[in-house]
Amino acid sequence: MPRCLALMILVATLAGCGGSRPAATTDPAARIVVSFRDAAWDGREVPVIGRCRTCGGDGRSPALRVSGLPAGVDEVIVEFNDLRITDLARNGGHGAIAVATGGKAEVVVPSIREESMTLPPGVRCVSKHRCVFYGHKPGAYKAPCGCGHGNVYQATVKAVRSEGGRTTVLATTKVSLGVF
Repeated sequence: MPRCLALMILVATLAGCGGSRPAATTDPAARIVVSFRDAAWDGREVPVIGRCRTCGGDGRSPALRVSGLPAGVDEVIVEFNDLRITDLARNGGHGAIAVATGGKAEVVVPSIREESMTLPPGVRCVSKHRCVFYGHKPGAYKAPCGCGHGNVYQATVKAVRSEGGRTTVLATTKVSLGVF
């Protein structure tokens, strides 16, 4: 088989593997702004309220205000990650949740409790956390659990539109949650 034909078949095959993952198209002009709703969160150090219960915290995610959403955004997806641990450093290693926007240009992502699938109205689990070691329970979110070892936590915030079974990312930004 000619190399060009084999490459075309490979590309066509891979194109169908997207499933429900958001497409990687963003509008470079779209600028969403994310801010903490709780003064305890400052993006430098994970506060006690945000640390996992195993490490003496309260196990709560930060409440976030997301503004500057482009027209047509259906949901805001927040992927929580631990940049120090390869398996948890991307795609919501500490869980991913989505909040319906109701067509508004600003939305509040509420604080949620770690290791739970009980979520507030308008919030859904996109993917459960992958911190299934050391006896952690499954759930939509796992709080930072580095117990003072210098783990770096970050959230990727995506403004998305869904239509016809396809999800398109319209804007994205990263937010430092802090070190713990």
